[in-house]
Amino acid sequence: MKLPDFTDHPGLNALRRQMGADAAGCFELSYRPSLLSEEELNQLAGGGIDVYFDEITKLEDGTLGYKDSRVLVYIRDVPSYGGNFDLPRFHFAFCSTLEKMHANQRFERYVVANKEDGRFLIQKIVRQRATEKSWEDLNVCQNCLNALRFDNFSYSLPKQKRAKIVSSFTVSRFFERYPKSLHLKTPTNDYVSAPTNDYPENFSEISKAVKKQRNFRCEKCGLEPESQFLHVHHVDGQKHENGQENLKVLCLGCHASMPFHGHMKRTRGFEEFQRKYRASD
Repeated sequence: MKLPDFTDHPGLNALRRQMGADAAGCFELSYRPSLLSEEELNQLAGGGIDVYFDEITKLEDGTLGYKDSRVLVYIRDVPSYGGNFDLPRFHFAFCSTLEKMHANQRFERYVVANKEDGRFLIQKIVRQRATEKSWEDLNVCQNCLNALRFDNFSYSLPKQKRAKIVSSFTVSRFFERYPKSLHLKTPTNDYVSAPTNDYPENFSEISKAVKKQRNFRCEKCGLEPESQFLHVHHVDGQKHENGQENLKVLCLGCHASMPFHGHMKRTRGFEEFQRKYRASD
């Protein structure tokens, strides 16, 4: 049974025009809440939340964010090597270790947490099967300490002094300096004056002009894909802010890799893009 094309229905089109909608529009599975639910807050303060690497945000101060919270990051699943388990270190900054993982496209699942006692839930893996869960005291990543110069840590310091800084580090003290909540500043607008975070009516014209100006090329990877795979991305996430500095032309692959855009990877369009342009990667 073939469904009728409702975009060609005279009565519906007349009603749409009366409502001021010039185009029929489209539907896309793009809902992604930016606020943590009560359940997620409890998970962060407990065993943490399983996430993909691209769901973690690098904040302006170099620390790590997940939705509206500053977080710690670690790998929970620890495989056995010769009967021994090498416990991971936890991260609080986008350090050289995470940069390397990102550059090598090692997008394993991580756990984000903000529990303050320094104990992390670890799952031990033997022969590719989870055998035991336990709470462990993990060491902080020294590359993170170096990235933020936390407690004046530097690799130029003597080994003994570096070890002392590592041993004295506490998660609670970190969150004193870098609060968990990312909404400590009073917003510029209130619920009445805040502009609606939606595309302006002329965004299609803005989008076409920006793409043409930037030679219909992805500004991140240089790809020149078919038009349906070339997007205009809002750097600050505010769809009503359409100044040149806030707009970036990206292919669908690079757009989906932006923070809080992981949902794009679950669309049919992304699968088609991968087949056409990333099959050899």
